[in-house]
Amino acid sequence: MNRRPDTDDCSARDFDVLSSLGALPPAPEYLVYQAADSPTSGLLAVWNAWLRKAPRNRQSKAARIHSVLHAAIAAGAKLSFGLPDCSREVSESWLERRAYWWPHGVIQSRRIGIVSSRLRRDATANSAILKALRLSLTHVDAQAERLIVSEGTSLREYLNQCGTLFDLPVLRVVSPPDRESSRPWIEVLVQLIVSGTSAELLISPPVPPSAHAGRVSETQQFLLSNVPVRDRAIAVLSDRLFVLSLRRNGHWWKILQAGLRDGLWNHGSVRMVVGNWLCTNDIADELQAAGAVRWHLSADVPAAESTATADHRKHSHATSAVNVPPDRATSERELLAELAQSQATNEWLVHWTREARSEWAGESRDDYLKSILLSDVDADRSAYGTVQRIISEQVIRASSGNTRVGADTVSLSGIPLATLVTRRVFRRHRGRWDFEHYGIGIRATLVRAVGGRPVIYGDESTWRSLSEGERLWFHPIVSQSAVDHIDWSIEDEWRIAGDLRFGNACPEDVFIFCATEAEAATLRSQSQWRVISIEKLKSACSDDVDPDK
Repeated sequence: MNRRPDTDDCSARDFDVLSSLGALPPAPEYLVYQAADSPTSGLLAVWNAWLRKAPRNRQSKAARIHSVLHAAIAAGAKLSFGLPDCSREVSESWLERRAYWWPHGVIQSRRIGIVSSRLRRDATANSAILKALRLSLTHVDAQAERLIVSEGTSLREYLNQCGTLFDLPVLRVVSPPDRESSRPWIEVLVQLIVSGTSAELLISPPVPPSAHAGRVSETQQFLLSNVPVRDRAIAVLSDRLFVLSLRRNGHWWKILQAGLRDGLWNHGSVRMVVGNWLCTNDIADELQAAGAVRWHLSADVPAAESTATADHRKHSHATSAVNVPPDRATSERELLAELAQSQATNEWLVHWTREARSEWAGESRDDYLKSILLSDVDADRSAYGTVQRIISEQVIRASSGNTRVGADTVSLSGIPLATLVTRRVFRRHRGRWDFEHYGIGIRATLVRAVGGRPVIYGDESTWRSLSEGERLWFHPIVSQSAVDHIDWSIEDEWRIAGDLRFGNACPEDVFIFCATEAEAATLRSQSQWRVISIEKLKSACSDDVDPDK
């Protein structure tokens, strides 16, 4: 397919594009659209003419638009009706008839697209994709090429962060919503310019086809109707394309099928990373026959290994058992016997950890992305990994998800640990267990000393009766969903406003718990506090098992 650049010839069809987009003044029939040196100066000239002719009641708006356009163009902004190194026929057949605004001038560098069909909600489950991303970045020439980052795509945040971390130039593309807006494009454009957008390319909405439009094949018409413009824009803009994962019948599978067949990219410019969780062999075979190139990661995750299996392998691989001092071993046995008692002592409050599907509490989004991208070994964000982080920092970080007032708090439970283990329930509406086998226990006296207190369970009348200062401690006594009726009072929740720091606590006032003895052996080497396993606690709770064994 011919990808030669078109010359800017600001013809009648360009005028039609701007008019259809609402980018011209309200009385274009009285104006002459003269391109002068470029479409950019032609657009400014029209608004300059309208500013002189506009009625008094329209001069303010005309002056604002003209002023914003004038300042942007003086700073280097450009308007085009096609894309660099791409014929108008190609751009219109793939993206429809549009205008393109370049806030910092038209980017002429070679452009690199890196795409993935879909990422999982848990970023640590995307380790193979992120490894493939790092592999792809090693083949980007920072002096001559730019990464394409299209707003709304699955890799957007990661690619933006990669640009910062690895000092790679980025072409940030902002596309219009797939649903049409009734606002004139000139108003949207001016608003984006005034807000100081960081984008290097702003794509207009499409305009209705005309006799001048490029010929659209049946396949391309299907893409126009079913694939978001943010994805199609990457396809057309990319000189080289790295495909990290691909789902059959997904958007990128459809784009690649059509683009490879129609010669949208030069031969060998599309590279597929093949492996588990990436591009499957059967899809790679199909696309290779059409001209794509296969890549393989040097150390792929075995195909039969699930994420859960990988987590189990990671957690169960404990270091050699440390020599526990006799007094600590005795203290742990005494604690285990105390926790196994059938009668609650109200001595301990427990805070259990969960898998962190994104940021840990207190972690910024940027730090989270850096951790994920820079880690050659997956950052362990499981419940077990979160316990390790708490031990290392000696802080339980507060979060805001538990309170109606949105304040940051730490939550603990007064239910004995042995009882919590037996009450463990899967909450379908949250897609998780209500209690995990990892966490920390702290003496209730210590929690109370730093401002912790039991929550106030009640209904709406209870909420209304509380002062502003008391509402931090409120929790509905029951909640009703389509799948669950929950009495929250059984959790016997306590709260602390802000982080809970326990680094200065006596060793006897804190303990760590985890699922297995193998994990406990590892945590003992990292912790000054006593460590017990749920595995051994369950044994201690059994009548026929000696808790000292």
